[in-house]
Amino acid sequence: MKDDRLTPLLHALFEESLGEAERVELNALLAASPAARARYRRSAAIHAALARRSATPSYFVQARAVIRTVSFPKAWLAAAAALALFATAAAIHFARPRGPVAMVLETGGVSWAEGSAAPASGRLPVAVPLEFNGGFVRLGYPSGAEVTLEGPCRFRLDEKEALSLLHGRASVHTPDGAEGFWIDTPGGRFVDLGTEFGLAVGSDGTTPVVLTEVFKGEVEVQSTPQDSTRLTVGESRALVRDAGRPRLLAALDESPVTLVNHARVLPRSSGGEGNLALGKPVFSPGYCSRPHGSVFPPDNLTDGRLNDSGVPGDWSFWLAPDGAGGEFTVDLLRAETVGRVSLQNTTNRGIDDRGTAAFEAFGSTDNKVFFPLAAGGLPRVGEDPGEAFPFHDFSFDPVEVRYVKVVVTRHFRHSERPADDPHQSGGLNEIRIFPR
Repeated sequence: MKDDRLTPLLHALFEESLGEAERVELNALLAASPAARARYRRSAAIHAALARRSATPSYFVQARAVIRTVSFPKAWLAAAAALALFATAAAIHFARPRGPVAMVLETGGVSWAEGSAAPASGRLPVAVPLEFNGGFVRLGYPSGAEVTLEGPCRFRLDEKEALSLLHGRASVHTPDGAEGFWIDTPGGRFVDLGTEFGLAVGSDGTTPVVLTEVFKGEVEVQSTPQDSTRLTVGESRALVRDAGRPRLLAALDESPVTLVNHARVLPRSSGGEGNLALGKPVFSPGYCSRPHGSVFPPDNLTDGRLNDSGVPGDWSFWLAPDGAGGEFTVDLLRAETVGRVSLQNTTNRGIDDRGTAAFEAFGSTDNKVFFPLAAGGLPRVGEDPGEAFPFHDFSFDPVEVRYVKVVVTRHFRHSERPADDPHQSGGLNEIRIFPR
């Protein structure tokens, strides 16, 4: 064996530049020398470890490369070597970045998860799972494509013009010439055809639920490697799995699928300085809960997430049960002096069939005897999806309370549905409580 010859041959193999004559030469070296085979195995292990590519989500597997195999004099050696060559070359091919990858362009209110890298700027690592709990991260790609990710979010960069979104929300903008950018999700692949589009990746508790809406241009939805559907501007779908089979639905729970373009509305996980309600427990006699992750419990009201954000199974707002105004109570955990409540309304993700029109607020020190604090009305959230939802303040004489109860006395419904349509109720996105 000649080490000075084996080294360039192995290098060419791992770089996928091995010619046919060199392939025959490498086969001969490996077949003739146990030392050459041992060196090959060591080199393959090193390169495979460097690849470190996470597995493709089990809901979407697509072959991306075909690796040519070679023959050896002995059948058992040929099979073992071919399998090792395929695995190593495939891992390196999948993991190696094709030139510059995404850069962090902007962050806001980001809280990175423990153990995750926490890049504030610069190039992101490839094939490394990243996770942040709140705020947003805006990424830029070499083609000019931009992706705004909203927390909580788990994602991974795969290659130059691709990203895996495992959980969370993403808004994608691709200029002319950047077509072909794609996002892999646990439900399927979404390929840009020159667009602006949004994704919300969540779960119904057992299987993935992926919502998408096309704000501009076209998107190709590949629910399996063999099945694809094109969506054009204004079209929205939910990609769900029933009995293990993917289905694209235009409506969930008798309501159309809609998303807000959060590339223009960047929700910041800020509770407001002095907000006594942030992170406090909230309880309610009831809340809206329907299939496919349409669950809106009251603890969403104090989580700091704004503007009807979130994903299926983890939305940011509270909705009362169908047909009810509803009520909820915030427990401040100890007696506090309060003098103002601030409310952010909801549109139920733009469906605009729920929300609070009028309310009464009460205080208590023991959760038994309540006294009035404030009352008033809230307008519908504005129609422009490019504007952040406003907060409305209601002040009163400062008083010591531990519990703050809000009762919805009048709620909104969809303007084009009959008055007795059951799919309407009270709801709010966030409550803030201040000393004054």
